[in-house]
Amino acid sequence: MISIYCKSGFKVKIRVQFVWLFPLFVFLTACRNGSTSSREVKEELSGKTDSLSIEAKNDFESILKKYKPISFDTLKVRYGYDEDDNQFSGKELTLKEARTLPIGFTEKRYGKLSGVYACYQFELDASRLGLLTRIPSDYESTSIVLLVFDHKKQEFHNNYFYLGAVNGDAGEIASRVSWLFQAKNKQLQAFVYDYQSYHEIDDTLTTESQSYFLVDCMKPDFDTISSSENQLKKRFKKLLLTEE
Repeated sequence: MISIYCKSGFKVKIRVQFVWLFPLFVFLTACRNGSTSSREVKEELSGKTDSLSIEAKNDFESILKKYKPISFDTLKVRYGYDEDDNQFSGKELTLKEARTLPIGFTEKRYGKLSGVYACYQFELDASRLGLLTRIPSDYESTSIVLLVFDHKKQEFHNNYFYLGAVNGDAGEIASRVSWLFQAKNKQLQAFVYDYQSYHEIDDTLTTESQSYFLVDCMKPDFDTISSSENQLKKRFKKLLLTEE
């Protein structure tokens, strides 16, 4: 009908428009299909991410269940070789669970499963848990570290802190004992006592050294508040007497 009632020049113009309209229609159709495909891909990826999140959350829950809840005003953290003296025996984690922790152990180290043991958990603040964990040292699982788990973000902090340790080799002994306590502002701190000594074959003591630290456990980097030997020995004299 257009070719009948319109001038030839106009008819030609209409043809040109139709020539351009067809590829435009094809282009729009392709875009619509592409948009649908992209949306489907996004939905599929979103579903996979949700599945992974659920799996990770379940892994965290299984790990946290192995940590015994504990509350304290002051808690002494040390490793004891005697069963009667070792309250940090803990429950051994599977190798898969141990790999979830930010401690860098990916292979079995001592123990039957991983050599990593879940000991105690306590509330650090409204969103974070403190986890006392026994991990492998040079020859046995004789180190105790403080891990931090954010239960709102469902992730572990990368940093952790050694609270207790015992190591010995060829007459050399090194140990660390810590006391966790709540400061006046309800912030968790740790008083740390390091001891090192060396004995000759006949058990003669030749060298001996001590170090003292006060650490802020609320900071991600576990900042040292003080390393003044005289002040700390005086302030924590009663606690140190339990180590003599």
